[in-house]
Amino acid sequence: MALINCPECNSKVSTSAASCPKCGAPIKRKSSNHMRGTRTGAAWEGMGFVLIVIGMITGMATGDANHFGGVIASVGVVLFLVGRFK
Repeated sequence: MALINCPECNSKVSTSAASCPKCGAPIKRKSSNHMRGTRTGAAWEGMGFVLIVIGMITGMATGDANHFGGVIASVGVVLFLVGRFK
């Protein structure tokens, strides 16, 4: 929280202030160099979601005949979580 000079009235203003308390002039804040990063796990998350849905549909269609749908859904959950925390 440094003090800068107001561009209008030249009084001291905090860098966290939105405007000058004396004259009300808006204080321009310096743009941060922080760039918003893209999520690298979004593709994994999407594939996991698709596998969960396919596994659920396969499990409902085949019934108790096999556990193939459950395996697909389980793999989908793992991929979804990997993508979520990547």
